[in-house]
Amino acid sequence: MSGVSMVWLRLAQFDIRLRYRNSTFGPFWITLNTAIFALSVGLLYAVLFKQPIREFIHHLATSVVLWQFLSGAIIEGSEILIGSHDLLLNTKISPASCIFRCVSKNIIILMHNVLIIFITLIIAYPNSGLNIPMFIVGTALLAAHAAWISTIVAIVSVRYRDVPLITAAVMQLLFMLSPIIWTAKVLPTSSPFLVYNPVAYIIDAARTPLMSDGTDYMSVLVSAIIAGAGSIAAYLLYRRTEHRIPYWL
Repeated sequence: MSGVSMVWLRLAQFDIRLRYRNSTFGPFWITLNTAIFALSVGLLYAVLFKQPIREFIHHLATSVVLWQFLSGAIIEGSEILIGSHDLLLNTKISPASCIFRCVSKNIIILMHNVLIIFITLIIAYPNSGLNIPMFIVGTALLAAHAAWISTIVAIVSVRYRDVPLITAAVMQLLFMLSPIIWTAKVLPTSSPFLVYNPVAYIIDAARTPLMSDGTDYMSVLVSAIIAGAGSIAAYLLYRRTEHRIPYWL
């Protein structure tokens, strides 16, 4: 990998070091907060939904970790070019490097938070590692979604400054409407909240390999199709607007 192509990765690592400078645990503070949330909310909702406690906490922990990565990359991505105003105007760094810097930083945080997933996996299903390879595939697709969606919202946000606020509101709405803090079992399989909700497929593609029901290959397929189509759309939009971004800033 050339030095130019690694600029965004070095910037992502610098962001992590700067954010947690002089911190004892660094990004693991996010891991600890996520673990506390999953445990406390998981205990409550397991009782409300009448679900086995260990399995539900694992479901919730996995869902929240994956969702935090996706929503964090998208919400932060919506403001990354605006926040990189001086860097883009005074250096030769490309807008794409700023976007990948944002996604890479969130991937680093995700790698720390995956620890929660595997701890709850061992507790919920101590005799089975389930489908780890498909979990890696689903997580890679999740990263692809974070990249293409962040690219689109970053570009549109430079042109229309209300988009970051809209993006945050939409992500909050999708969190409530998607099977993250609740399970798909509480709704009929034909429910529109499951059938027509792309987030349900995207999260399930990475989550179900670590659940007792097994990998949902339909979710993996749908997630891959959406990722492919979205990546093409993001690439075409970027190629069309790359030279205009400095003027919009």
